[in-house]
Amino acid sequence: MTPKQSFSCILLAGGKSSRMGKDKADLNWHGQPLWQHMSTLATKAGARQVIVSRNASGFLPDRFAAAGPLAGIEVGLRRSHEDRVLVLAIDTPLLRVTDIQQLVAVSTNKAVCFASHPLPCVLPNSLAVHRYLQRVLKQAHSDRSVQALLTAIGFESCQPTHSAVLCNANTPDEWQQALNYASKELHHG
Repeated sequence: MTPKQSFSCILLAGGKSSRMGKDKADLNWHGQPLWQHMSTLATKAGARQVIVSRNASGFLPDRFAAAGPLAGIEVGLRRSHEDRVLVLAIDTPLLRVTDIQQLVAVSTNKAVCFASHPLPCVLPNSLAVHRYLQRVLKQAHSDRSVQALLTAIGFESCQPTHSAVLCNANTPDEWQQALNYASKELHHG
C-alpha cells in the first residue's frame, strides 16, 4: 500500500522523558537511537521529508518553550514542504511501515488518526491549522493537547490493523515490554 499523496513527517522527540528517567529519543532500538529508527520508518513509509522536533543540538527546536507536542507540530509545519504532514511520537516504536501507510492513505482534507489515539496523525498543512496553533500556543491556559487540535480542525479515524503498534513506551517497564514484543515478533514474524 503506497500513499497516493505526498507527505512529510514531523517526529516529536522533544519531551522531558521524566517517566522514563532518560531521553527516550536516545534509547537503543535494535542498534540505533530511537529517533533514528522512527525517522527511517517514516522514510520507508514514503515521507519525502522528516523533521525531527527536538530541543537538542542538530535538531529543530520549539519556538514556544514548555508548550508540549503542539509546539513541535507548530515548528515542524513551518518547515514542511508538503500539504499533508504525518506526526509521529517518539515513544511508539512498534509502529510499522504498513501502519503509517494505512494512515496516510486515507483521502481527506481533514486530519486523520487511529481510533482513540491522537498520535500518530496526519494533519493538513493549512492556514486554519497554523492559525489554531498560533492562537493556542500564545494563550497561557489553553488546552494544548493533540486531541484538542484534532477536534478543533476536524478529523477522520480508521482502525489500526493491530492495537499493540500504538502502545506508548513512556516508562522503563513499558520500554522493556516493547522490546520483548518486538523481539518475539522478529522470531515469530
